[in-house]
Amino acid sequence: MKYVLVFILVAIVSFGLFLSNYLGAFKGVDISQGPQGPLQLVYIDYMGPYHKISKEIEKVENFFKAQGTPCGRSFGEYLDDPQSVEEARLRAKAGCVVEQVPANLPEGFKTETLPSKNYVIATFTGSPGIGPLKVYPKVNKFMLEKGLKQSGPVLEIYEIHSITEKNAMTTTYLFPVQ
Repeated sequence: MKYVLVFILVAIVSFGLFLSNYLGAFKGVDISQGPQGPLQLVYIDYMGPYHKISKEIEKVENFFKAQGTPCGRSFGEYLDDPQSVEEARLRAKAGCVVEQVPANLPEGFKTETLPSKNYVIATFTGSPGIGPLKVYPKVNKFMLEKGLKQSGPVLEIYEIHSITEKNAMTTTYLFPVQ
C-alpha cells in the first residue's frame, strides 16, 4: 500500500511539472517601455468570461482565411477588470491586427485604429492562458518600480510562428501608461 501511495504522489508531481513546463511557467517575461502603434484592428465585440474569448477570435481569423489573407496576429483587448466586474459582464474586443481593412467586412465586424502610444510591453513565449498568473504580476511590479500608471485596457497580441513546432507562439502584452 505504501508503494502505491508513493507511486501516485510521484505521478501527480511529475504531471504537474510536465504541465507547468508545457504551459511555459518556467519561461521568462521580457518587459520594456516605449511607443507602439498605430495599430489597425478588425474585431468583434465580446462579452463573457475572458478565458472563452478564443472562439470569437477564431471567427475573425476564419473570415480573413476565407479572403485569402490569413490573420498573422490575432488579439484580445480586455476592457474590464475581472477583479471588479462579474464574469458574465466582462467586455472585450476579439480580432486581428491588420495592415489594411478589407472593404467587405461581415455584419458585426468593426474597425479601429489605435494611435501610437506609450506602453509597457511584455513578451512571453508560454501559453497565454497563464499570462494573468505569470505576466501581469511582473508588469504590475515593473510599473510600480518605474512610477507608471496604467491608462487604458490591456491589448494582448497573439502570434503563432509554427503549428508544428512546440513553443512557437509569442504573446505581446501592451499596457498603455502615462
